Amino acid sequence: EEAVDSTKGKVIKYNGEIIKAFFHSNSGGKTENVSVVWGGADLPYLQSVETSGEDAYLQYASELEISKTDFETKIKEKYPDFEIDYNDINCIEVKEFTDGNRVKTIKIGNKELSGVEVRTLLGLRSAHFTYEINGDNIKFSVIGYGHGVGMSQTGADSLAKQGYNYEDIIKHFYTGVEIVDI
Repeated sequence: EEAVDSTKGKVIKYNGEIIKAFFHSNSGGKTENVSVVWGGADLPYLQSVETSGEDAYLQYASELEISKTDFETKIKEKYPDFEIDYNDINCIEVKEFTDGNRVKTIKIGNKELSGVEVRTLLGLRSAHFTYEINGDNIKFSVIGYGHGVGMSQTGADSLAKQGYNYEDIIKHFYTGVEIVDI
């Protein structure tokens, strides 16, 4: 109740405008620039920032092991012309990472996809992943939970436990903002 009462009537603004206060569960230690996840122009207050302590939460790490057959089926649902040759050592290859350490671009067989798209197609918790081909399966090791833009809920909790107040936490995740009374 004290937390609610102390923030009553306050808003977060950047250059006089109320911000889009996106949030997610766990950033995996570093948030993401908004343009990487949803395209368009970057918003100056939604930039990639580091947050310590998130690895202590259950949402930090997860794994998905999927058969090669199911993997191909999931990709072919969207791309019927998808093909992959597992005999090619580079049949799956990360081409580029984002500022937030997520997969930006990955080549899978004859397709080049965004990490966000692979996250969606496979139901991964985050686009911050690595992969390993083991026999008839592919194992994805995932860090974080959510899109990674804006405030991390576990990151905010971690900062609060380190003694940060709500203003410090908001200004950590939303760069260059001010908190004002409405």
